[in-house]
Amino acid sequence: MANFRTSARTVDMLGRQQIAGIPTAINELFKNSYDAYATSVVVDWLRDRDFLVVRDDGIGMGHQDFLDRWLTIGTDSKAAGGRLRKLPIPSNMRQRPVMGEKGIGRLAIAALGAQTLVLSRRRGNGEEAHAPSQVVAALIPWKLFEVPGITLDDIDIPVMELAPQEALSNETNQRLVSSLIGTLRRLRTVTDHESLDIIEKDLLKFQSFDLGSLRRLPGPQFGGPDGHGTFFVVSPTDESLPMEVDGDPTRSRKGQASQLVKLLTGFSDTMSKGRSDPEMRTSFIVRRDSGEAVDLIDGDEFFTERDFEKTDHEFVGEFDEFGTFRGLVSVYQQAPVTHVVPWPAGKGALTQCGPFRIRFGYVHAELRRSSLSPEIHAEINRKLDQVAGLYVYRDGVRILPYGSSDIDYLGIEERRSRNAGYYFFSYRRMFGAIEVSSSVNSKLQEKAGREGFRENVAYRQFQAILINFITQLAADFFRSNSDRGREFLALRDEMARTEKVRRRRDKVAGSERDVFRQKLQKLLGEFAQNEPQAMVLQVVESVERQLSVINNDGPAALTEALAIEKSAERKLRDISERYSAQRPSGIGLDRETSRDWSAYEREHQVLERHHLVSAAAAIREKVALVTSSTVSLSVLNTRIKEETREALQARLDTWILGTREIEREVDDIASRVLERVRAAVNAASHRATDLAREVGSGVDLLDEDELFELRQRVLEDLHDELLRQQQSLAPVRTYLNGFASALHGNDWGEEMEAVEEEVLALRDQVDTDLELTQLGRAIELINHEFASSIKAVRRNLRALRPWGNRNPQLGAIERELAAAFEHLDNYLALFTPLQRRLYRKPTTITGAQLEQFVTDLFGERLRRHEVDLAATDGFLHFAFVGYPSTFYPVFVNLVDNAIFWLSDRPAPRTIQLDVANGCLRVSDNGPGILPRDREAVFEHGFSRKPGGRGLGLKISKDVLERSGWSLEVDPRGGLVWPPNILRAADSDAEGRGASFLIIPPSDEERN
Repeated sequence: MANFRTSARTVDMLGRQQIAGIPTAINELFKNSYDAYATSVVVDWLRDRDFLVVRDDGIGMGHQDFLDRWLTIGTDSKAAGGRLRKLPIPSNMRQRPVMGEKGIGRLAIAALGAQTLVLSRRRGNGEEAHAPSQVVAALIPWKLFEVPGITLDDIDIPVMELAPQEALSNETNQRLVSSLIGTLRRLRTVTDHESLDIIEKDLLKFQSFDLGSLRRLPGPQFGGPDGHGTFFVVSPTDESLPMEVDGDPTRSRKGQASQLVKLLTGFSDTMSKGRSDPEMRTSFIVRRDSGEAVDLIDGDEFFTERDFEKTDHEFVGEFDEFGTFRGLVSVYQQAPVTHVVPWPAGKGALTQCGPFRIRFGYVHAELRRSSLSPEIHAEINRKLDQVAGLYVYRDGVRILPYGSSDIDYLGIEERRSRNAGYYFFSYRRMFGAIEVSSSVNSKLQEKAGREGFRENVAYRQFQAILINFITQLAADFFRSNSDRGREFLALRDEMARTEKVRRRRDKVAGSERDVFRQKLQKLLGEFAQNEPQAMVLQVVESVERQLSVINNDGPAALTEALAIEKSAERKLRDISERYSAQRPSGIGLDRETSRDWSAYEREHQVLERHHLVSAAAAIREKVALVTSSTVSLSVLNTRIKEETREALQARLDTWILGTREIEREVDDIASRVLERVRAAVNAASHRATDLAREVGSGVDLLDEDELFELRQRVLEDLHDELLRQQQSLAPVRTYLNGFASALHGNDWGEEMEAVEEEVLALRDQVDTDLELTQLGRAIELINHEFASSIKAVRRNLRALRPWGNRNPQLGAIERELAAAFEHLDNYLALFTPLQRRLYRKPTTITGAQLEQFVTDLFGERLRRHEVDLAATDGFLHFAFVGYPSTFYPVFVNLVDNAIFWLSDRPAPRTIQLDVANGCLRVSDNGPGILPRDREAVFEHGFSRKPGGRGLGLKISKDVLERSGWSLEVDPRGGLVWPPNILRAADSDAEGRGASFLIIPPSDEERN
């Protein structure tokens, strides 16, 4: 009798050589974690130390599990009918479909690096749910399986059981490495020494790694009484890993994701309906020793169900067992229509691939052809550039490599390259999910190397059905020879025209707005320096000097005096014109420019109605004194009448000259409009004549049906021509209606300004909301990670205390660390009321709670700046119902601002929390708020604080208004200034600080 002997190289061939690359190997480990009921799996690449760590929180393995399942090649633990018992299902989870049944997927880890440390702790189940379990540890030298001349029986894998607190220790590393080095020494008698030297060198390097550092990594940990899961620590990593992470710059397009990101992102289906929250979250984090950490496959960077709201076209439905699609199609976000696409090649026979579902969206590359706003188009484009594609999911888990933009398994780009207009779709402009299941689509089988499905009959049918579907969609909805295609082309052309007009207007309006803004800023700067007043004063003083040197009497003196007056009036008019600004007609202003315009109007009004009028009156008075003493009253009156008539005529002539320019422009426009109308009429007339000639020739040879068909066709042709010409005249009609409306007092330019200003304000608001959303998410994530890490800090400080009690020097350090930690922990606790998700229902909030919160938060700053925070009894006993996440940040913002403005003021410095007429009030005795700023302080971007962003008060007001409350500046002002403070030009003239009212909704509003 004889038996097969197994070479050690078999493991290498089934593992490293079988797997396409590092991304596929990691994906295999993700699937193993999924089968182990993990909810989180994290890959940490410690780049500077060349270690790769894979951690999950699955059910883990005990010692016997590790031997029977992990170290057994081709185990049947997941296969139907296998001798090993099935993995237990955690009590709070549903049964998951099995991703792998061959029993060799775990060997893929050999593609990641030379050796792997496995650490696993089994999760208790049922009666064992809280029973503590040991950690199994093993070290596998994958390079040893590449050495020729040895069998599997020659290699001993060191396996140990350890207490959880001992597993991540350097002693674990040393014992495992020592055991393997002993194996290497034994093998030196039978195999190549040079290979063994390299393996031993790698082992010694591995031995120096600090396993305890893994405890500091956020994410899955198996410490503590209930900890469980599996760790893989790989080093040295495969030399291709840096290129997989960074991408090949010679092959990748700018902005495109690396191959690793393309293949690992979207492990769970988050695009199909009802799958927005994946069962298992995956991460691949690149960590540097400097502390920098970047998650390359952050779930927020992949597509979700919400992204279908950001598409131009959406297609969703199901293919039945005959390959026929039935579903809904929405073009340009219009109401979806029911659509059916049969598969003619199937000839009515049942398919081997089985029924499956599809949902995908399509976005036009050019903004002018898209229905999306520029902001949303840019946002979805960024994702498409990174990870566009049509992904395939089996039971909600991605099948590689489908979805990667480099794997066009449906030939979409190849067909488009032949005729983009005919085939329409581009693979890089679409995203979506194809859903199959292991139970219904069992004949769609993955290749052993996880490089997609085996190309059997089922897969070829699956592929052919999808190709037919994509091709037919293009024919039905996007070609000019179909009714729906013509509708699409009409909508696309209209959007392109609209976008062209919008861009042209943005360019013109933006240019005019910039010029106007610069002029306003220049004028406001000169107003601030009192330059117009100085120029007016110079004119008056010049008149005084000139009048004082008139020597002679009589008509000559009168003429000279009147000439001086006329010159002075001209100079005053020049000043008025120099400081006059005309708001551009039909151009909306952004908030900052609107604010500048309001300030300019106030300053200009003072100049015109006060300074210029007063100067003109003073000049007339001075000239009158001189002229009354040189000539008789009758001569003076005659000369003044003549001068007045001449001035009136001159001004009228200037104005008429301007109107004649308008007349010329009107004549030019009218002639061009008439020319366009005549051209449209001529085109329509010529077409009608041609059609009439066609009807007149050869009619006698047609039967009755053909005659009616000819009649119908020519009438339709004429109708289409008339419609085209009517559309060409539509802009003319629109502008004529606008002019007619303006002549009747309805200024369409003002309407345009109002709409444009609203659009500009909304754009600002969108930018602000996006910025705040990202900031809020970042803070919540940081808080969550900090809260997780701080538990370990608290535990280790308690462990350090007994040592500190026995060692005075260590005790001093321990006490300082504990005090600093307690201070930090208190700050962490302050985040709790700010998280709305913790307060699903409104709760009672008291003034005492608010006072305590801001005191805890700002206590140190208040002491440092010697600011007194005082709350009245009325405030402390005030109570209302609301979300802490709504009201706490408002008080934080108001008190923070008050401390800032008080910090450089003389003592005493006071902030008061009070109640006035049922309203909460925050007051201070700082510099106060200028009357002109009382509304502006709530605008986005407005701030008098150096380096301020102008967000705090805006956000506070908006958040309160959503709850029916409001935030206003108290016009009465805040606390009175101390007597030793002098009033300044930039402070409240009333000598009071700032005061803000938080006003509750009225009884009527509550109801």
